[in-house]
Amino acid sequence: MNRYALTFAVRPGSEAAVAEILGGYSGPPPGRPRSARPLLDRTSVFMVGPTVVRVVDITCPPHEAIRHLAGQPQIRAVEERLRPHLVEDRDLSDEDSRRRFLATSVMRVVAAHGGPARHATRSAVLYRASPGTGADVARALAEQGRADAHGATVFRRRDLVVHLVEGAADWPAPPPGLVRLARPMTLVTDRVVEPVA
Repeated sequence: MNRYALTFAVRPGSEAAVAEILGGYSGPPPGRPRSARPLLDRTSVFMVGPTVVRVVDITCPPHEAIRHLAGQPQIRAVEERLRPHLVEDRDLSDEDSRRRFLATSVMRVVAAHGGPARHATRSAVLYRASPGTGADVARALAEQGRADAHGATVFRRRDLVVHLVEGAADWPAPPPGLVRLARPMTLVTDRVVEPVA
């Protein structure tokens, strides 16, 4: 199983509409024949202000999963409803647009502690680091995660860092020096794709 996070920005003032769109659609089919393992195992969407982060557990590279999802009618409908709210427009049905979206949105996994718990509660905190300090913030969170009893993943894209925790009752506490940067994220949707017999 591979875990990725993708981030994108929505227009300020559209947060409630975006949360309703992303939280209110029916999930896509698993993506493989009944006898095969599904492409998509779990997807969680978090928001804070105009920043959206989607965490996906998938069994393939992100471009393959997005290509599959872009072909699903319910995903195309969601994307059309989202487009007026996006800071950077995208058309996931178009190969070049998909490539640009992936190039600007995929967050790198900096650290992962503990295995993914399929049905464990997820929470996340966003850190918008000062320019050039994203790597330092990610390292501090990775160190903290080693001592944590829960599963944790730290993602980074430039100076944007996300600390995802599974199985905890509350958001992960920020290290003392990072409290002012921490912004707890709201879980908009969390879907586990159950295997099909």
